[in-house]
Amino acid sequence: MAGYFRDNPDLAIKTVYIGGGTPSALGIGDLELLLGTVRNLAPDAEEITVEMNPHPDDLEKIPILLDNGANRLSIGVQSFNDGELSTAGRLHDADDTRRFIRACREYGSENISFDLIHGLPGQSIKTFSETMEETIEFGPEHVSLYSLTVDPGSRLSKLPERLFRGLALPNGDAQAEMYALARKKLRDSGYEQYEISNFAKPGYSCRHNIIYWSGGEYIGFGPNATSYVAGARFRRVGDVDRYLAVQDDGKNTIEFLESLSSRRAAAEALIMGLRMSQGIDRRSLETRYGVKLTDLVGEALDKYRDDGLLVIDDDNIRLTDKAYFVSNTIFSEIVQ
Repeated sequence: MAGYFRDNPDLAIKTVYIGGGTPSALGIGDLELLLGTVRNLAPDAEEITVEMNPHPDDLEKIPILLDNGANRLSIGVQSFNDGELSTAGRLHDADDTRRFIRACREYGSENISFDLIHGLPGQSIKTFSETMEETIEFGPEHVSLYSLTVDPGSRLSKLPERLFRGLALPNGDAQAEMYALARKKLRDSGYEQYEISNFAKPGYSCRHNIIYWSGGEYIGFGPNATSYVAGARFRRVGDVDRYLAVQDDGKNTIEFLESLSSRRAAAEALIMGLRMSQGIDRRSLETRYGVKLTDLVGEALDKYRDDGLLVIDDDNIRLTDKAYFVSNTIFSEIVQ
């Protein structure tokens, strides 16, 4: 990491996100070293986020993070229901989470984000509503709300089938109802939905993630970290042991590199920009990538506008309110 900054002395880093796993699993000394390195390499960073799971063993690390420059904590709450947490294989229970959140506030954290999941095995509208009510009572500055995805090889995918008897995943209609419920409760409580899955109190949108959605450049370090610089996307070695070995040998840790064509980059920028409630400036997109939107997506824009899923004018394209419930379908069809 230090070598990259030496080779690129003009880099101006405005945001840092330490995540992609559980950074709080590091010991106190390693956390101090990591954040000290971040401060030295990115002294002008305005937002430094650290992901944390609310495990009791990590309570003592909260002041270490805050004292060493972290000014935004993203907590993997997931749910305030013990049964749902247990089935999902989480190592904390709801009381652990409550103690953890209170400790963050007591130590002075003024910018906390909750990660919540809807669609957990056995989750009902009632239990999800209770999680949302408790979330609002705690008043985090930011809430990320995700639909459960069971990835192959994940702990949840490997649980014996017997554990899921009577704990079926909520169907599509139930998940849509949970999403609608969350949107209403958060909006009624003063949160702004600035992206499909993200809500924030005024002034607390995640600056780092907005860089992704607006097509900005970013550089990633660590196993499996991805980057997007000068029109190229690259990914570092994923296996931790191999990553460390390659790094110790002084070799390049990048194992995948692709240069995006103007058309591909424009398509991705369109989809990412549509995730944001403000939509995307079509003229800026066309100018930036030298691609006409009509050439890129053909008649798809007109189709979704006629279906009431897109608002299109000379300057802007954005999803309508009801399109949030079928956004993935739109994105998959709008750019083939």
